Amino acid sequence: MLVEAIIIKCSLNIKGERTNSSIYHILQGKKSIQTVQDIHMYQLESYYGIFRSLTKGVFDKKINGLINEGMLQQVFGTEAFYTVSKTGEEWLDQQKKSNSMINYFNGLNYYGVTDVFIERLILLIQTITNTKMNHFNFIPVIDKTPAENWVKNVYHKKKTRETEVLGTIFNELKRLLHDISDEEAEMFVDRLTSYKNYGMNIYQLAAKYDFTSEDVQLQLTGITHRLLDLIHRTKSDFPFMSYILRDISAGGYLTNSADKTYNFFKSGFSIEKIAQVRQLKENTIYDHIVEIALYDLNFPISHFVNEANQEKIIKAVRSTKSYKLKDIKQLVDEDITYFQIRLVLAHSKNLQKQVIK
Repeated sequence: MLVEAIIIKCSLNIKGERTNSSIYHILQGKKSIQTVQDIHMYQLESYYGIFRSLTKGVFDKKINGLINEGMLQQVFGTEAFYTVSKTGEEWLDQQKKSNSMINYFNGLNYYGVTDVFIERLILLIQTITNTKMNHFNFIPVIDKTPAENWVKNVYHKKKTRETEVLGTIFNELKRLLHDISDEEAEMFVDRLTSYKNYGMNIYQLAAKYDFTSEDVQLQLTGITHRLLDLIHRTKSDFPFMSYILRDISAGGYLTNSADKTYNFFKSGFSIEKIAQVRQLKENTIYDHIVEIALYDLNFPISHFVNEANQEKIIKAVRSTKSYKLKDIKQLVDEDITYFQIRLVLAHSKNLQKQVIK
């Protein structure tokens, strides 16, 4: 029920202000301006991109199940907006007590890192355990060129020290897995492939541990995030794992289009000029500016909204305890635009955390 628990958690934070599709896009890690803004607005960075293979059909089935169980309830007068019922809140509290996995995720920070790390680790272990036994004609369980090239490079550097490398990997993994539950550690190890011993696939793991295939995928992602947290926290204790990670990029937080706009803005271009050069609508450039403000704490939002109006917007947010732009707009001066409200919300992360609590 891990997928359902995360959907309930996301719904609690969103409080019926966005459609269920927004949660789907968050879990998939959609690189759109709206989704990027949503994860910051509703403090859902941890869940961004944690289930990139999730289909809309499976997601909708989970949503309908939660509705039928009375854990999600429709917002009055709307079709696609739902809030969490008292039953749903109580169920989530029980899940948090019985399943610490909910707190393992660190989606935004490890976006673009998780899969690459695991692919390298799995293929490296398979390669060295086989070549150590002089078995060179094995079928790689990871069929991705970047991972294969990385492993080939490492293997050529360390092929004379196979026993030492395997010992280092074993010892580091043993210490890492000691920090999670026995079942979680066993599931992680069951996935690994060695000489004459192929790791289990998602469906085999689901059958062994009596989980849905969706929950298994999330469990493995959560476990990996937990291990990555431990590695980053004490790199000196896990030198080989750090070595696997050292050239993996998180892929950047800004969408590609916003990043291009940012470069123009830093060069002194006006909104109008950027739109003209990039052949985009000005509203699209304004969307990019809001996205940029989410990440750059030093972004000069006073260029677009003066301090007096910033205070008025912040006061309105505190009053409404909501991120609904329409509600906020009703409490501020008529000349304050929706863009200015969004910009202040994006830049005021500390305020957002206070409201979400």
